[in-house]
Amino acid sequence: MKYLDFSINGRVQNLMVDVFESISASKERELKISELMDTQSIFELVFEIVKDTGFYNQDEHFNLIKALNSDTSDENSEDALYTTWATMGSNLNNSKTQEEFNAKFALFVPIILKRMEAINCIEI
Repeated sequence: MKYLDFSINGRVQNLMVDVFESISASKERELKISELMDTQSIFELVFEIVKDTGFYNQDEHFNLIKALNSDTSDENSEDALYTTWATMGSNLNNSKTQEEFNAKFALFVPIILKRMEAINCIEI
């Protein structure tokens, strides 16, 4: 896995912290879909920052995103978001460096956004 461009690594890391701080602010024991959905604007900002670097277009990353995206194709939208979030968490916990952590987070961003968009379409 290739890491994020040095020029954006810190920005992505700060936004990732914003996501986790937002979610950890909950007083509930279980994470709610609404809490995840409240972070959508942060995920969108990360996506905009990362996509301009070509990170998502690298063959290795593109193939990983496609594989991760198909893992939840049989689930409803909310379950798919939960599953993607849990898979991301497991992958992040296996990171050996902060740079690897940031890159793995960035890989999940388009998938999480796709799941969030599916939920937004249902709510309309």
